[in-house]
Amino acid sequence: MTIGNKIKLLRANKGVTQEQLAEHLHISGQAVSKWENETSTPDITMLPLLAEYFGITIDELMDYKLNALTDKEKFIKFMAGNGILTFGDYQLKSGMSSPYYIDTERFITNAQIAKIGEYFADCIQDKHIQADAIVGLAYHGIAFSAAAACSLYQKYGTTINYCHDRQVPDSKGRNLCGYTLKDGDRVIIVDDLITSGKSVAERIEKIRQKANVVIEAIVVIANRNMENSECNEQINLEEEYGTKIYSIISHEDIVKAMEKHCI
Repeated sequence: MTIGNKIKLLRANKGVTQEQLAEHLHISGQAVSKWENETSTPDITMLPLLAEYFGITIDELMDYKLNALTDKEKFIKFMAGNGILTFGDYQLKSGMSSPYYIDTERFITNAQIAKIGEYFADCIQDKHIQADAIVGLAYHGIAFSAAAACSLYQKYGTTINYCHDRQVPDSKGRNLCGYTLKDGDRVIIVDDLITSGKSVAERIEKIRQKANVVIEAIVVIANRNMENSECNEQINLEEEYGTKIYSIISHEDIVKAMEKHCI
């Protein structure tokens, strides 16, 4: 298979157009078209960029051995490769059994935290979420929200206020650290995982006791609801606050990746 045909197959598997690929590489759509029509070939400097974009190595790009991974599949592979996502027969606190377990305490290096921050920022950017502040929920959401805020600035040039809540108020009765929320502020709530959403709702209520903020979005690493993409409790949460729950990956995404042997 020629490299032009490989790029065409990789692009189709990823579900992007020639124009979208060209925009990512900062070249013209005509250049990509020429590659795929085999009237020209990519410059050697393009190979690392193409390999990174499709989630494969340069060797795999030159001799196609691996199905191109979607962004979600790459993230799931990253989680599994770092021991954050493990597989087996697990019993969750809810009483449900699960073929996998997500341990967000396994984000232990700066490289891992930076990577998850980038995925959060990508999700916020892709969903076109506009807000005045990012609020991390203690304790796991603190590191993830801070990393997301940094990545939004570094990758997209977006400046946004940042704060996180406290499980226990300080000596002055404050339950927020960082930016002081004001009535009417639009906020993005960041946490690690969500199942029913009940605990998130409890934390939101505490935050809104200090300021009548608008919950623009709730963004998490994974939605662990295993019966439905939007269980009744989550729907109630969205309706109660006029918000939307977004997750980088869902239960269904993980199951599909397992079936495709991406991990």
